[in-house]
Amino acid sequence: MTEIETAPPPSSSLDLAGELLSLRSRRDGAGLATVALPVTLLGSAGEWSVEELRSAATVSWERPSEDLHLFGFGRALDLGSAAGAQLAAAAPALREAADEHRAGEVDPLARPRFFGGARFDASAPSLEHAWEAFGAWRFVLPEVIIALRGGRVSASLTLAVRPQQTREGVAAAVAAAIGRVALPSGPPSGRPRYQRTGPDASHWRSAVTQALAEIGAGRYRKVVLALQARCHSLAPHDVADTLTALAERYKGCFVFGYRLGDSSWVGASPELLVSLERGRIRALSLAGTSARGRDADEDEELAQSLIDSEKERSEHDLVVRAAREALAPLCSDLSVPGSPRLLRMAGIQHLQTPIEGRAATGVDVLDALLAMHPTPAVGGSPREPALDAIARLEGMDRGWYAGPIGWMDMNGEGAFAVALRSALLHGREALLYAGAGIVSGSDPDRELAEAELKLRPLLEALRGE
Repeated sequence: MTEIETAPPPSSSLDLAGELLSLRSRRDGAGLATVALPVTLLGSAGEWSVEELRSAATVSWERPSEDLHLFGFGRALDLGSAAGAQLAAAAPALREAADEHRAGEVDPLARPRFFGGARFDASAPSLEHAWEAFGAWRFVLPEVIIALRGGRVSASLTLAVRPQQTREGVAAAVAAAIGRVALPSGPPSGRPRYQRTGPDASHWRSAVTQALAEIGAGRYRKVVLALQARCHSLAPHDVADTLTALAERYKGCFVFGYRLGDSSWVGASPELLVSLERGRIRALSLAGTSARGRDADEDEELAQSLIDSEKERSEHDLVVRAAREALAPLCSDLSVPGSPRLLRMAGIQHLQTPIEGRAATGVDVLDALLAMHPTPAVGGSPREPALDAIARLEGMDRGWYAGPIGWMDMNGEGAFAVALRSALLHGREALLYAGAGIVSGSDPDRELAEAELKLRPLLEALRGE
């Protein structure tokens, strides 16, 4: 053995090991335990910038407008399912793990969380090899969470502590977990230059035309058809640069990164699917889209046209009605504004309606998630015939696009966004996704232009524009 292998763990690791073992002793057996991790024990990682943390993290969840940045490293627990399993199967596994977990005094900002997501439709066949490792759903509980907000930095450490494990053995596991908080080796490879292919515009127009015929025949009222664009690069992806570009330009969005092997699922979603915090359930109905103007006058003109559009308002009302019906059984009260507001971002604006209510006793964020997904904003209405149309007409694998992405803590609270404005980075290929809602009166060319408008944020982030 080398000197490094035989050297005793540092006393700081032994101290944390003692805390972890004391949590285990309260429940007679193995289990997950979390303790506060002094930032000083992270060495140089405790002084990393947000950009450096993005480059190293296994998972990340950020809300730049709230100066909230969560970064996870390592995997204390990895729960997932192969293709075909419904998202509902994740709920008992997550709840059981949370119930068996024990925690010491931890800063709430850095409290342990399960980060993860799911396919848009678990029953749809997997047509892309890059999606196979993600499965139907997958959630990871990081070993180390580093959280930043308003200049404050805190961290936590979570490990699985086994029966009969010695303090020295746990200390070695502590040191190994801290050691996994490390920057990637090697110098930056430089900005990738992407060559884009797709989507197939003729296939898109044909799919929209068929959907309009089915809408006219009364099979459904709305269906959301997505398209996929591929980007190839001779250089490896720079995930951190892409996330930084998204965070700087779309501060009001939920910026997420989920790494699995050599694949990364990244995006900046403007749409809160559902959250539960301090007993309050919140959701954001988002439907109806327009470009931004080149100057203030044109911007206002486009905004007013969006608000006045009977088609866009009808599409938006479908989404609001579905959210109200999904959340009403879970809430003791529910507040839904009578008219939508504008959500303005770089290059694009939407109609939005925030919804809020008090969660009924016993309801957790998974209950609300399962009730809400998929919304008519990404699926259609009525739900089942719309999903059938998507499977028949799109001709591609959505994977986790338009599925839920977010986190749940050990108390059943959390936040999930709809995975929009998102891309799968795999090898040297990027798969980009966007969609448009098709209703009576839709025009194939205008819907294609809307989808292209939604692809722009990811394209610009990848290219560093």
